[in-house]
Amino acid sequence: MKHEIVTWTVVFIVISCKFVQSRPRKPPNIILILTDDQDVVLGSMSAMNKTNHHLAKNGANFINAFVTTPLCCPSRSSILTGMYEHNTGVFDNQETCVSKEWIEGPEKRNFGAYLQQNQYRTGYFGKYLNRYNGSHIPDGWGEWVALLQNSRYYNYSINRNGNIHRHGDNYYRDYFPDLIANDSLTFFRLSKMNYPELPVAMVVSFPGPHGPEDGAPHYQHLFEGNQLHRTTTWNHVPNPDKHWIIQVMEPMTDLEIAFTDALQRKRLITLVSVDDAIQKVRL
Repeated sequence: MKHEIVTWTVVFIVISCKFVQSRPRKPPNIILILTDDQDVVLGSMSAMNKTNHHLAKNGANFINAFVTTPLCCPSRSSILTGMYEHNTGVFDNQETCVSKEWIEGPEKRNFGAYLQQNQYRTGYFGKYLNRYNGSHIPDGWGEWVALLQNSRYYNYSINRNGNIHRHGDNYYRDYFPDLIANDSLTFFRLSKMNYPELPVAMVVSFPGPHGPEDGAPHYQHLFEGNQLHRTTTWNHVPNPDKHWIIQVMEPMTDLEIAFTDALQRKRLITLVSVDDAIQKVRL
């Protein structure tokens, strides 16, 4: 997860008036959509026309934003809590990811817990943290449909409100991006039907475009020949002024070049399902 970015904006407006009382403003619904390991500079948004239309066209694009730690579990922990890694205690994707210290400390102070205390209907759908094993449900989430372990599209397990469910490789029953898109929409609609006065906050956390890059079968024909990943730094050697790992790189072989092209295409295909989901949420 190299470029997951969360921006917290708090605006305090104080209006003093002796004789006029304004009506309390209804809290907004909050939907946080996460993708896993998505890039910007390699052209990934070119695969998301619906997202560009519904969100980017009329929204805000943060072009100079930074993640605190560009590594999956530490970054996700910061997104959930608003804390730097030295406060979450999550420094890697292994031992400190979903550690006892995390579960008993910072995890309890995720933003879902605070929103739930303020009358929000909360739900979490999708990938949580890399080492999550399904043994608990974090505080703050009234609806919980979370992936066990790292990103998968088929042949995975989820914790659904405390029960472990195993899924196979049937697209219509098991394709994870579609499953969490549909579950989150159902949660939102039922919440508005049964609790119309309460706001909803939910996270929808997709596996794409992270590996194993299993795109939906009906999109496998897309992006043939796409080379947006071939930027000016692609296959650029020598690099004597860079980190030693980059310094020792040699030009890619024909096989390696073909692999990068195939990987680019597979990654883009996974994002089309995310694009579909965002259109469903928007409508």
